[in-house]
Amino acid sequence: MTIRSIFRSAAAIIITTAFSTSCIETDKTTGNSLLPEEHMLKVQISELNVPVQMKMADSLQTIFSGSLVVGNYRDPDFGLVQASSAFQFAPGTSGRTFGDSPVAKSFKMFINISNRSFFYENDQFIPQNFNLYRLTKDLDSTVAYSNSIDESHYNSQKLNKGGNVYFGGDSLVMDLSLQFAQELLSANQLERDSLKHFLKRFKGFYLSADPIPGTLSGGRMNIIKPSEVFFSLEYTHKDATAKIDKDSTIVFLVSDLMFSVNRYQHSTQNLVSTNPQDKIFIEGFAGIKPFIDFTEVKKSVETWAAGKNIDLSKLIISKAELRLPFEYPADYTRLNYYPSQVFLATKERKNVAGAASLNYEPVNDISFFETNGSINRSLKYYSLDISSYLHKTIKGQYTGDKLKTYITPILKQSDYYSGAVYYFVQNVLYSKAILNGNSSSRSPKLILTYAVMP
Repeated sequence: MTIRSIFRSAAAIIITTAFSTSCIETDKTTGNSLLPEEHMLKVQISELNVPVQMKMADSLQTIFSGSLVVGNYRDPDFGLVQASSAFQFAPGTSGRTFGDSPVAKSFKMFINISNRSFFYENDQFIPQNFNLYRLTKDLDSTVAYSNSIDESHYNSQKLNKGGNVYFGGDSLVMDLSLQFAQELLSANQLERDSLKHFLKRFKGFYLSADPIPGTLSGGRMNIIKPSEVFFSLEYTHKDATAKIDKDSTIVFLVSDLMFSVNRYQHSTQNLVSTNPQDKIFIEGFAGIKPFIDFTEVKKSVETWAAGKNIDLSKLIISKAELRLPFEYPADYTRLNYYPSQVFLATKERKNVAGAASLNYEPVNDISFFETNGSINRSLKYYSLDISSYLHKTIKGQYTGDKLKTYITPILKQSDYYSGAVYYFVQNVLYSKAILNGNSSSRSPKLILTYAVMP
């Protein structure tokens, strides 16, 4: 995450207009001959080719993303991408008993769909069959990435009864297994009162959706807030005092504060390339991304400088712009699904609460301008100002993983109270962009605006 402060001090603006009845000519060349030519700074511009590769953004952190992403999409270029989610749940109340001899009557899952993402309007209401499974793996800080969950981590037997088709509305109700409901009713008092002990036995759920059938293209991603999911278990039990059978209901809740992680499965491994010629793709989630090794960029700058007899220690970079051109798609409305902002991100290794963590973090240059990396639809390119990052690279201040960069979609959030702006790698919305390849007439460029100190 990168943070930029946007505090601004108030300033008074005074505008005065002066009228004069005479003109005085000024000779602006006065003193020019007193300054030697070699002591004058000349601002120049050079363009360098950028060696862009394509790599998969594996190990994308999706824990505590604030959204459960469930759905799938089949694309002519990317093939099938699938999104599913694992999450914990807990009783809505503690300290209650289930009565004598409780027997489950009905167990339902209620989901409010807060948002949906799709590329084509006719996919907005396509039917999608949802499935729920029981987790067999604990969710904790070690399960943090889009590839942390696989088929071995949940029971393959579905908990939902029959088909649960979702047509893109605002909610979905699923009838669940009475056998599992009966097991929930067998929880002892410690498990009912202690979240730790409850989750030790009931680890959570895994929610997925079947892909669109056959070879058809299209699909939809459904974005669900964890707090918009709950379970209702109706049961009957003996009331010893009244000597009657009694019906009761217990509610199980999902919370933003409980562990959840999104799983993304991609089919774009075949697009990995060290030198993509015609097209360079940006795929959302953990899919294929443009990749730039700035070790190679540094070599290119050194070769360029040597060809111009420039001493790099005297090079002043006024601006370093990474320009990523694209062409208009045949259907111009496809531009709506290009990311609105992209930027360089590196894998940052951190230690959080004693556990090793690997995050994709935007480089600090994104915080210099709000629009840094924004798409320019009229000029048909993304423009990334990476002046500080390139300067530190040339000076040898960045090494190792700090030089391995992915061009990823960016999410920007503002804090209303503090005025701080936070930048994250976008890991919830699926997107697609097609950039020009390395052999295109309008290929990726590094545009240097510079001067050389005498």
